[in-house]
Amino acid sequence: MEFDDNMHFVSRCPFCSAEYDLDGAKVIGEQDDATVVYVTCSKCESSIVAMVAMTGLGIVSLGLVTDMTEADTRAFFTEQSVTSDDILKIYELLKEDNAAVKSLTRKEM
Repeated sequence: MEFDDNMHFVSRCPFCSAEYDLDGAKVIGEQDDATVVYVTCSKCESSIVAMVAMTGLGIVSLGLVTDMTEADTRAFFTEQSVTSDDILKIYELLKEDNAAVKSLTRKEM
C-alpha cells in the first residue's frame, strides 16, 4: 500500500499535540491492503502503532498508544503466535507452583 499526497496519516501526538515527523515513521509490516506503522513523537517520545488499510469503502485507520519499542513491535507482529500447547504448558507450570498462582492473583490493597 502506498501513500500519496492526498492521504493523511495521524498528524499530531495524542499527548503533547506536536506534529509528527512522518519521515521517521517505520513500516512494521504489510499484508494484502493493510500496513502497520510505528511512529515516535520527536518532542515527548511517546509512540503509536497504527494500522492503515484500504477497504471497499476507502481508507480505514486504527492507532493505539504503546510503550513498546520499535523492536518490540516488530517482534509482536512477526513472532509465531501462541499455540494451544503453549497455553497447556503455562497451565501445567502454574498448577505445579501454587505460589506463582497466588502471586498472580493476589489483590493489592
